[in-house]
Amino acid sequence: MSQIETKTRWSGGLGFEAESRGLKFMMDAKAEAGGKNLGPTPKEVLLASICACSGMDVVSILQKMRLDLQSCDVDAQTETTDTHPAIFTLVRAQYFIKGSNIKPEQAIKAVTLSMTKYCGVTAMVCPTSPVQFEVFLNGEKIHDGKADFTVKEESAK
Repeated sequence: MSQIETKTRWSGGLGFEAESRGLKFMMDAKAEAGGKNLGPTPKEVLLASICACSGMDVVSILQKMRLDLQSCDVDAQTETTDTHPAIFTLVRAQYFIKGSNIKPEQAIKAVTLSMTKYCGVTAMVCPTSPVQFEVFLNGEKIHDGKADFTVKEESAK
């Protein structure tokens, strides 16, 4: 079991400075919500965390396949409910993978493994907010999918 720790300190208004492993970043509310817009909101950080966590999985998987990965960009969009607590209604993510020798099935496998087995942030979000994804390889859309951490691998025969 790995321990994660963060310290979050109020910095005035609705702003908070967070620190993890000595690395600091600001979070704040949008100006129209009473903040000073000094950093992303906590929900924006969570959405970015889905992208980064899954992106790290995808990069690691494709590199372990010894493929010529040139770039891997992950974008995401969501809306929140109008009721409290305001949660994500549906997360839509797009994976933009580029590489000269990456086959569609390899890119799909890497993203699908992240979205069904490895991405802890997505696994935590999925029970309340569905996550759908699209995979693009070298500018061409090759797959649509949905995060599902209830899928179990077939046992070896």
